[in-house]
Amino acid sequence: MMELLDRYLDAIAVELPKEKQPDIIRELRANLLDLVDAAREDKGSELTEAELGQLLQQHGHPVDVAQRYAPDLPLVAAEDMPLYRTVLWHSAAVVAVLVLLKSLGLLVQLDSFNPVTLIISLIAGFIEQFSTVLLVVTAIFYGAAHAGWTEKWRQRRFAIKDLPRFPQARIRLSDTITDLTSAAFLLLLLWTPLWMSAEAQANLPVQLAEGSEFWRYTLTGLALASTLFSLYRLTQLSWQRWSKLWYAIEHLLFALVFVGMSQQDGLLQRTVAKGDAFEHLWQAADRSVSLVFMVTALVLIGLAILEFKRWYKL
Repeated sequence: MMELLDRYLDAIAVELPKEKQPDIIRELRANLLDLVDAAREDKGSELTEAELGQLLQQHGHPVDVAQRYAPDLPLVAAEDMPLYRTVLWHSAAVVAVLVLLKSLGLLVQLDSFNPVTLIISLIAGFIEQFSTVLLVVTAIFYGAAHAGWTEKWRQRRFAIKDLPRFPQARIRLSDTITDLTSAAFLLLLLWTPLWMSAEAQANLPVQLAEGSEFWRYTLTGLALASTLFSLYRLTQLSWQRWSKLWYAIEHLLFALVFVGMSQQDGLLQRTVAKGDAFEHLWQAADRSVSLVFMVTALVLIGLAILEFKRWYKL
């Protein structure tokens, strides 16, 4: 009968860390023998092998028993989940921006495109890149937990005065990613000579005219400032008065630039001959480019006013 008990304990020992096996098995054996003695007293005679088997069956599966005494370290501890989620969300945002910019960069070099193909390409590219990020981030958290580093990560600084006064003071990740993507794509469009081949650039339907360098450099400066500010916002949970004020001013500055661009004639120059596939696009752009810039400026002014109101309430 004791052979059955030994087999049960051996099955549990296999699931335990080697350094903990002796102590845990010794404790388990003592507990199980106590259970056997109690069952024997209740019965008034020795237990049969079948009765001992039923008692051990009720005690639990060897794997479950081993987990109760020596639970495996999870890939990410519950205490680290807030930081883990934050890192994954920000990593996913960065991956999404990179995949989108890569796809848009290829798109401007094509004569035509299929929207369905573009969407499938974006989804596949994101899954491929984020899978690697997910694996790396999880491995880092698992290794850091084994090394004891996560204990230091959990000791986050906290100050009551830094809590947002209003729910709207919390920075939304979606807004930050939208701004970051827009600024990065604007930089790509402004500086196609730096990353696009001469042949591909010559196939673009329109470009900034040679006399429009002032606007190129002005927009570049604003886009770079917006990119840096968006990256800073990724590290913050809520708006401060100065950051909300700068966000409103940023919208206003972009609006003023677009107003100025709407007043300049010949801002864009055509780079392809008449009769090509982009003929209808050029005709539409030639008639409405100033209107588009002005409408964009009005939208940005409206957003700036809204942000100024939010800044005033902080």
